[in-house]
Amino acid sequence: MKIISLGLGVQSTALYYMSSMGELPRVDYAIFADLGKEKKKTIQYLKYLQTWQSKNNGIPIIVIRKKNLYKDLLISENSTGQRFSSIPAFTKNEDETTGMLRRQCTKEYKIDQVDTAIRELLNMKVILKTKVEIWKGISLEEIDRLSVPQAGWKIHVYPFCNYSVSNKETKKIEGILKTRTDIIKWYIEHDLPIPPKSSCVFCPYQSDAAWYNMKVNEPSDFRAAVRVDKAIRDSTKKGITSQAFLHDSCKPLDEIVFNEGIPDLWHGECSGECHS
Repeated sequence: MKIISLGLGVQSTALYYMSSMGELPRVDYAIFADLGKEKKKTIQYLKYLQTWQSKNNGIPIIVIRKKNLYKDLLISENSTGQRFSSIPAFTKNEDETTGMLRRQCTKEYKIDQVDTAIRELLNMKVILKTKVEIWKGISLEEIDRLSVPQAGWKIHVYPFCNYSVSNKETKKIEGILKTRTDIIKWYIEHDLPIPPKSSCVFCPYQSDAAWYNMKVNEPSDFRAAVRVDKAIRDSTKKGITSQAFLHDSCKPLDEIVFNEGIPDLWHGECSGECHS
């Protein structure tokens, strides 16, 4: 079985189109895990892609909405029985230094949800006997982001880097070498809309330009981010001793004057499951 891990960013969506159109081998499914508060433009693009799929015999798209990180983060501090899954928020330590919380959200709300969907497709009884290719939209300039799957049934395939990776070996494959710039040119040549950068509205891996753009052009998304920023501030009952913030200045999100001149690049890097 072949699966595209669909993040709805530029690279993984290009994999979807190319595989659907025959420029790459056809996979069986594309799976997108919605964490509950993707950016408005990302959800709009998902609807466009689903329409394109129905009109062009595209690869079936599976959307998972079984877990909602947004709602989980907004659970009251007085709530019990809900294990806290941290996002990579910034912390202000007692000595005034800035730290960052461990990132658990990508694995638990993206990777694990895709794995569960694959098991359901195959039947859990046979999953250990089946090899599954999981295609990831990592482009050539990001080749250092290739990851080794721990499970023996998983093979990570990177068509834009010409590599496949299992827990036993890394090998060259026949793919279609492309950088992110190459991929954007491909969209233009094929008259396809370029996807917006994808992530949850409250993802801390965003530049000032991205926060500013959200605040000005997508105010409902920004209000949702502010809600999360306030909800995570004091999480001592969830094992976090320092105050937590979505912005690296360690100031409340709704009080920041953003420097929109900073290039719109991700601060740090998620694992490639969300943004690609």
